[in-house]
Amino acid sequence: MAKPDLQPVVVFAGGGTGGHLFPALAIARALLQRRPNATIHFVGTSKGIETRLIPQAGFPLHLIAVRGFVRRSLFANLSVIFRLFVSLVQSYRLLRRLKPALVVGTGGYVSGPVLYMASLLRISTVIQEQNRYPGVATRWLSARADQVHIAFAEAEEYFKNKDRVHLSGNPIRSLETDLSPAQARRHFDLAADKPTILVFGGSQGARIINRSLLQIIPNLLAESTAQLIWSTGTLDYEEVFSTCEQYSGRIAVRPFIDEMAIAYAAADLALCRAGALTLAEITACGIAAVLIPFRYAAENHQEHNARALVNLGAARMLTETELSGDRLFAVLQELLHNENELAKMRRAARSAAFPRATDAIVDSLLPLIDRSV
Repeated sequence: MAKPDLQPVVVFAGGGTGGHLFPALAIARALLQRRPNATIHFVGTSKGIETRLIPQAGFPLHLIAVRGFVRRSLFANLSVIFRLFVSLVQSYRLLRRLKPALVVGTGGYVSGPVLYMASLLRISTVIQEQNRYPGVATRWLSARADQVHIAFAEAEEYFKNKDRVHLSGNPIRSLETDLSPAQARRHFDLAADKPTILVFGGSQGARIINRSLLQIIPNLLAESTAQLIWSTGTLDYEEVFSTCEQYSGRIAVRPFIDEMAIAYAAADLALCRAGALTLAEITACGIAAVLIPFRYAAENHQEHNARALVNLGAARMLTETELSGDRLFAVLQELLHNENELAKMRRAARSAAFPRATDAIVDSLLPLIDRSV
């Protein structure tokens, strides 16, 4: 147990997207509850969402120059290699100045240089891998890490030092709400007792999901009692809203849903992407799902994530190449007319959840911090 007057420094490296940044924020906040005297720093890039969200969260943010490799562009990648070298030097100088007790990497381009330099400086390092299929950099850096926290049991096979691997789950935001499912549906001006589909694709929406669903809306509503909460993203909102305005009372259309805890409480079935945090949230809420993995996700990790839930019986999957209005209609109709199957999928989803993920990770981090201060 650390002495109360010690003030350890912990550095988090991860960002670019919410999928890498939000787990880091969840761990950092929980860590501060357990070690109020700790000082938290974040490392990111000028292109990631961390430039907006980390200052809002009240943590100091340090920027490095690293960028991701560009497919089919040798000239652009020469710049990337130069930036990587600069980022290694920046990471070295930053770590020498901050003298952290621990560096935690949660993915994104930024985590590689920081974790690598931390390991060379003999600073304790931890990797939190959100996806079922770890990327090349994560697999390589894991050999130098003190701990690797994974969210899918299937990910363990990709790591050599299995004694350092912990199946902890993905840290997620609080999804607690006092509203019952009926109250949650009324919150969106929908019927309290109708089967409800929650459609979302992230902050920008998912155009392929929106387009496929628009094709089948008249038939879906005519041949079932289903109603929808539809988060379209900003780009497709006007088109979806104008098309669905005639179905007021059965479709609630939003460009983005801030109250996701209420939306999850209202839902019987989700139609969504297969990002790691999305799956962590729907399993935590016990929601059956039809998953449409983003085909251009790095190393096709969304399809790997989706298959893990499909294999458990918690979800159905349609790849983007398989997706059409007819295929989507068939899957939704099958599930909407089979309550027993939906109930089995919900139970399977809950069995895949890690409700203590954040606490479990922090429990493992504390000994590393305490031995270094």
